[in-house]
Amino acid sequence: MKKVCFFDLPFVRQDHNAKPEHNYRRILAGDYVFYTFASQFSDKAVLKKLQEGDRVFIGARPLADGSYWLHWLVSPEHGNLEPVTEGTGNLRNLKKLALSLAMVILSVWLFFTQLSGVIAALILMLVFGAGLWMLASSVQALLVTNSRTMKHLLNGLTQIKAGNTGMCSQAEYLLPGTTKSARSRKPGDEERFNELDSVRPEDYRHAENLTLTGVQGTVTDLRSVRDFTGSGKSRRDYIEYYFLCSGVPFTLRNYYSSMTEDINPLFFRSHPFFIAADDPVNLIVNQQKGVITGLYNERDHSAYLKPDGMAISSQQVKLMYKVFTGIFLVMMLLMMIFIFNDLWSIKGPPDKWDWLHVAKSLGGMALMFMMIISGILLLVEVVTLLVRKNSAGAARFVFVRQMLIQLRIRNGKNTVVQEIN
Repeated sequence: MKKVCFFDLPFVRQDHNAKPEHNYRRILAGDYVFYTFASQFSDKAVLKKLQEGDRVFIGARPLADGSYWLHWLVSPEHGNLEPVTEGTGNLRNLKKLALSLAMVILSVWLFFTQLSGVIAALILMLVFGAGLWMLASSVQALLVTNSRTMKHLLNGLTQIKAGNTGMCSQAEYLLPGTTKSARSRKPGDEERFNELDSVRPEDYRHAENLTLTGVQGTVTDLRSVRDFTGSGKSRRDYIEYYFLCSGVPFTLRNYYSSMTEDINPLFFRSHPFFIAADDPVNLIVNQQKGVITGLYNERDHSAYLKPDGMAISSQQVKLMYKVFTGIFLVMMLLMMIFIFNDLWSIKGPPDKWDWLHVAKSLGGMALMFMMIISGILLLVEVVTLLVRKNSAGAARFVFVRQMLIQLRIRNGKNTVVQEIN
């Protein structure tokens, strides 16, 4: 969303995510809900000093479900929550970028031209991996530092610290260049009635087999554990949440990617799963398996949907398209490396026929990869539609989604329901 927001609000309360995930915080101020990581700030001790009723100025960015990601907070009584600035300079990150590119290019060149043994290959692979990590880190830092959004947020912080609090009267500011369609778009509404996520007439034939029940109460005895399943390439990391609701024990497993944990919150469109002790919640439970399929938090009005069985949502289909696009780009990059390595080995400068051969090879490989990936995606689409039409699990999935949407609408929120893996 191309918006930044500035607020002048009374502080209400602060909550920690389930222990030991205390870095993740939820802040309620006025009628608004904010999420943030305490590690974002240079002096997080300010969070401990805030009291109900304190006046706070907040710079934030809106998320899809109507909540906000907090990027800074100014308290006239207790001090400022300011973003960490160490290591964010352009010069430092440009040097890091140059070094990472040199590591990647040199390791690839040595691997294909000067490889002398297994140990050398392992060392070059380690150098290549470290170079990729540094490359991603430096590119992200440069994007954040030079982002229009971050510049507007930091400019707002400077003005608030200088005493110019009038900017908070407008609350939302559209970034320059925002299109008219983006100005009027309402998150969630455009995806509410798609084929995969909407209740269809044929879903009612599965009504007797849905076995859904509701549990309403307060979260107690909350804790979480990080663990993983599988190993190597099949490893999947997760956070397991344990809690009681109305005296009944429940667990909720939320898978996450360790590769994306370091993504800067500036790129978040939705907030990670959050649950705190004493939160009033509505649970939708699959009685057959005794597992939670939907959770609505009455305190912050967040709705979470846990996919069950073979059910596939439109959000998952979109993710598959993005993943396969990434695979295509990686495969093309590898092909370019192989082809240009062969071109490099030619004695003398390459002539017109060499470049034509390169273009023909790249074009042919691109066409082949596109045909393979398109075939796989077509098969996925067909299987998805068949499952959607004939599976009781898919019907249960959409009924739970609609129940969560109704809970959000009843409380004046938009129709965005967050899916957790």
